[in-house]
Amino acid sequence: MVELSFNQLELSGVLTKPPQLTKSPAGIYHLRFVVEHRSEQVEANLPRRSYVRLQVVLSGQDAPQWSKELNVGQAVTVRGFLNREEDKNGIGKLVLHAQQLVLI
Repeated sequence: MVELSFNQLELSGVLTKPPQLTKSPAGIYHLRFVVEHRSEQVEANLPRRSYVRLQVVLSGQDAPQWSKELNVGQAVTVRGFLNREEDKNGIGKLVLHAQQLVLI
């Protein structure tokens, strides 16, 4: 099997749900929120509307501070990697694991 190591995504958008801060049994903070992106992109030299709503998780010692600063309707840019997670029903979804978060 070939090992592929590049997995980076940068997305700007608006928070659509209040951030939720949790702490794992190992003592790691996780801040979960949803970013909604709407724009017009060019594909095959034609304009195309783009709409994305993506779950984001920011983990680590900065999560509690961000939980106080982020609000619904706020614009952010998030950079990180995509990972597949399953909900309690076994349904898979893509989640953006934030490595960098910037308020716009």
